[in-house]
Amino acid sequence: MILTVHERDSLMSALEPDQREYLQNQLVRSRRTAFANAMAKAKGFHIAENTDPDEIEVLLDEWKYTGYIDAGKVSSELRCECGRPLRYQHHVEHKTSGEKKRFGIEHLKEHLGIDAATVAEVLKGFDAIDYELDELLLKINGGWQPNPELLQRAGTDIPDDVKIHLKLKLPLLERQIRKLGQLRLRKRVTAAPSILPVKAEMTHDLFSWNEEPRPSARAYGASLDSAWRDPVRAYLTSGVRSARVICELLISERNAPNDRMLTGKPMLYLQVCRFIEEVYPEAIIQMQGTDDRIYEI
Repeated sequence: MILTVHERDSLMSALEPDQREYLQNQLVRSRRTAFANAMAKAKGFHIAENTDPDEIEVLLDEWKYTGYIDAGKVSSELRCECGRPLRYQHHVEHKTSGEKKRFGIEHLKEHLGIDAATVAEVLKGFDAIDYELDELLLKINGGWQPNPELLQRAGTDIPDDVKIHLKLKLPLLERQIRKLGQLRLRKRVTAAPSILPVKAEMTHDLFSWNEEPRPSARAYGASLDSAWRDPVRAYLTSGVRSARVICELLISERNAPNDRMLTGKPMLYLQVCRFIEEVYPEAIIQMQGTDDRIYEI
């Protein structure tokens, strides 16, 4: 956190209504993603950072984050499960039982019964979200303007989140600026992209993440084992779009091998991507760097 609560409130109140609404919606979505990522990590899943929360929650059978209320000040009308008055009341729902809980973030562990490491991961994610909000508000207050040269170089490949910021006259975050700078180094993804050779993608991972495969007695060929093909089709049909999430589902539900690279990416990942792109050649693919591929079938 960079700003005080008072400073943040003041800058938020000065925004245009459409800007404020967008940022408030993004806060909920980002916190939902951070919460789901932490819960998935606690269960041993390894999910790419920018995976859609809907995708991550497919892997979970316990609590999911549904939103929060900001009363503007500490209010007796907004209370924690323990009865303490709150300004910020966070909401979660149990996926299996449907039970709902409302609490202050400090009591996350007490009311949900999750371990300290998972709580720390959630809080770390929430802090990062607050930091980016402060970064954006400070840029607005400082009269930030986009770099025309950077946007021109990106051409028609400007990511959707950047387009929304520009449309709403919101500053770009530093991570968005870095992403624009990297666009010229990437190949444009088309509706029917070529399939990357196994060696090529593994080399790219090695360069980007210092990632090497874990030693394994199991050999991974080019083709996905026939036992996992129908489940992959079923996951795609049910709406799962992330190759990483599909891999985690194969491991947790179908007893697929759990061999992983040092970053946690399943060794099955390349086989799953290759199978999907062979069976669905017209699929639209969104590349999440080397972390993941998102498929629109």
